[in-house]
Amino acid sequence: MKNLNIPPVWTLFAMIFSVILHFIYPMVLFQFRAIDIGIIAVGIYLIFTTPVWFKRKSTTIVPRRKPTTLIVDGPFRMSRNPMYLGMILLVFGTGLSLGSIQAIFPSILLFFFLEKNYVLPEERKLIEAMGEEAEQYFKATGRWIWFL
Repeated sequence: MKNLNIPPVWTLFAMIFSVILHFIYPMVLFQFRAIDIGIIAVGIYLIFTTPVWFKRKSTTIVPRRKPTTLIVDGPFRMSRNPMYLGMILLVFGTGLSLGSIQAIFPSILLFFFLEKNYVLPEERKLIEAMGEEAEQYFKATGRWIWFL
């Protein structure tokens, strides 16, 4: 089970949970077709383009490994965690697409789960590995988006 304890698996679980919640108690409240598709598209874009930057900078993408380089280019200019942000947007967009309020709740749970179990520990590792450079980056760039 330890090999399955990675953010993409938790994202998949959250998406499945959204669908299950929607069909168990289908309380459809809204339909934002243009918005939900846009949010899903941005999420997918972030999920699939962020690994390119890890490869370009020759550093690990594996959450529990020690980073060797601080990435501040590309999507990392706007967010310290663009891939995790993409995962949350994907689940949130899926909930919006289903149109029921309860289908959005798993994206909120995923947000707090990823922050506690991945984002905060990774930030500590970055500070240990990169020191002042990481701290300056943290001050200049929001954890999730530029102002948050």
